Amino acid sequence: MPNLASPATIDTQSTDGNCLYSEGPIGGTAIPTTVVANKAPLKIVAAAPNPYVCASIAGAKINPLVPAPCQLGVRTLRPAVNTSVIINGMLPAVTGDEAQLLLGGSPRPLTGPFIHPNILIGTNL
Repeated sequence: MPNLASPATIDTQSTDGNCLYSEGPIGGTAIPTTVVANKAPLKIVAAAPNPYVCASIAGAKINPLVPAPCQLGVRTLRPAVNTSVIINGMLPAVTGDEAQLLLGGSPRPLTGPFIHPNILIGTNL
């Protein structure tokens, strides 16, 4: 069962052929929802419809034949697993979803830690 990602969830390293971008927490700010979990509003990081902007990550030069310097790696989330569960109009990022560098490069699967709240359905707390 997929668990929900949080700003502390870490992605994997990737390369664009010129630079290596290390793994790191996706960061950003979780979005509060109207769903109650553990007696508090559930906060999610959403992969869609509006891409969640993760914290940027620095690149380290790996290809001396390309003179271009490394650009700052801006990451967004891409729904690879959760394509149908919607909370407040958003697809929450879950185990198996991916971060992606806006400048290209390989997908960056989310590795954890994840949150697994108890979600109460049909209650007003």
